[in-house]
Amino acid sequence: MEDLIQRDRLISHNISPSSIQTILEKTATRIKQQGDKPYVTVKRQLELLEQLSQFDFGCFLLQNQGINGYWTHYMLTHPWFGRKTRKNNRGDAFSELENFLLNCAPTMLATQQRFEIFLKENQKCVKDDANLACIPCGMMGELLYLNFKHINHIVLSGIDYDAETLQDAMSLGDKQKLNHFIKLIQRDAWHLDIHNEFDLISSNGLSIYEPDDKKVEKLYHNFYNALKPGGKVVTSFLTPPPILTDNCEWEMTKINQQHLLLQKILFADIIDAKFQCFRSTEQTRTQLSTVGFKNIQFIYDEAKMFPTVVAYK
Repeated sequence: MEDLIQRDRLISHNISPSSIQTILEKTATRIKQQGDKPYVTVKRQLELLEQLSQFDFGCFLLQNQGINGYWTHYMLTHPWFGRKTRKNNRGDAFSELENFLLNCAPTMLATQQRFEIFLKENQKCVKDDANLACIPCGMMGELLYLNFKHINHIVLSGIDYDAETLQDAMSLGDKQKLNHFIKLIQRDAWHLDIHNEFDLISSNGLSIYEPDDKKVEKLYHNFYNALKPGGKVVTSFLTPPPILTDNCEWEMTKINQQHLLLQKILFADIIDAKFQCFRSTEQTRTQLSTVGFKNIQFIYDEAKMFPTVVAYK
């Protein structure tokens, strides 16, 4: 495993978060300074802040304003595990607010649907002697949960900037009995320096943290270079909410408006989440085609909030 440093470029979550008590105090102060808002009072926000601090997932969101590989895996696979067992990561019953985050928040539901779409698209690339990459890999669930029956030799390349996440990926690989296929690399996605190597790049999570369109285009250019001719990229993006565009792509009939408002209060007003970078379908199409991708196809979750895009070199 390569060991590159300069972890200050990690954009999805904080490297050395402040203590939860410090975060609670700072967040409460900010909420009080901003005062009541047309759609939520200070009192209600402080109640929600306290509730978030009562479970591990909520604490991580408050401390990091983003999600690492472990918690991404936790929320993506919740329909398979937590929703059935009704137990959280500690084996405790879900609180009302954690239940909302994992089962009702509109973007969370879109994210879980996106994960299933990724698995279906990635499965099409499973064949002997293929090299399938996940960038950033997180715990590599979008590769490690694929079906490798009758596959004798394949490379599953996991590339991530977070060393801890790479260890979590190896642990999941061991659980899935796939470690003999795994190759892990610690590297910044914007400095890949890989050429004509992968049959597939599966990439979720970076564009929603990066506000600079030129940097996102550079990321796609790196993916293009890293793919073999005819190789496939499967990636995704968040479409803008109605407040940010006159041409909102969301399927509003599929979205519970009360849930949407509570989600906004939690992620925008209280947590101040980093993953609030939005792009339209057409903007994404342009970015991908500009760097050379062809046969660009979009696959939507029910609400059209978190589309999957498939493209070829």
